[in-house]
Amino acid sequence: MRRTIAWFLTLLAAHPALADEPVPPGPYTETECITCHTERDPNLIRQWREGSHSVTSGVGCHSCHGENHKESAVKARKDQICTGCHKGAASHSYSTSKHGIITRLEEARQDWRQPLQRGNYRTPGCSYCHLHNGDHGDTMAPGRGPEVRQWICAGCHSPRYIREQFANGKRQLEIADLKLAEGESLIVSAVDDQTDALSKLRQSLNHHRKNVLLGIGHQSPDYQWWHGQPALDGDLIRIRDRILQSSRRKSLADNLEE
Repeated sequence: MRRTIAWFLTLLAAHPALADEPVPPGPYTETECITCHTERDPNLIRQWREGSHSVTSGVGCHSCHGENHKESAVKARKDQICTGCHKGAASHSYSTSKHGIITRLEEARQDWRQPLQRGNYRTPGCSYCHLHNGDHGDTMAPGRGPEVRQWICAGCHSPRYIREQFANGKRQLEIADLKLAEGESLIVSAVDDQTDALSKLRQSLNHHRKNVLLGIGHQSPDYQWWHGQPALDGDLIRIRDRILQSSRRKSLADNLEE
């Protein structure tokens, strides 16, 4: 019996992957993290290198997980890690959504040890959607296609509800793009008034169109309707007003010359 136990311990020492051994707490360097996890899960490291959180972006293991191994996964799953870098409209549109509000209210009661897998969380945080199932790229990246996003939503919502929300989002974005195209056309047509004011209005159009997209993606009514569609309507009104005022000034100047 003792020989069997000794042989088994030797086997585990030779093949650490066979054992669920406690990992020393650390701290670890970035190189040590990458070296170890390249052996354990090379696909994870490949995703990180090819994703937006790559070496060139300056976001490494320590940025999200910290230097110590204990609770490193728990730390990276919490919203504060993401919103600490992703500020502005991106994080605000999420934090004002129903998902963001519930996550914030129930943070202390949430079991953050659970893997980021379908239905493990009552409501999704940043990492649940963007790093789903331990993905170290961006699960919600446009290149992944809508099927991936629908699959993640299906962990909690019915297929019919998902289809309706995606159809509504697609239509909202089409309307926003029509407003953007109209505003751009008006600005280009104002050949006699290509000033900084119109340039700022063009920037405002693009900013508010992005708000619509963030509102759809994060299911934030405020960003769909308050900071998005009505804001685009306001941009169009201001552009038309600017062009009208410019036309009146030019007409007045022409009359004075006569």
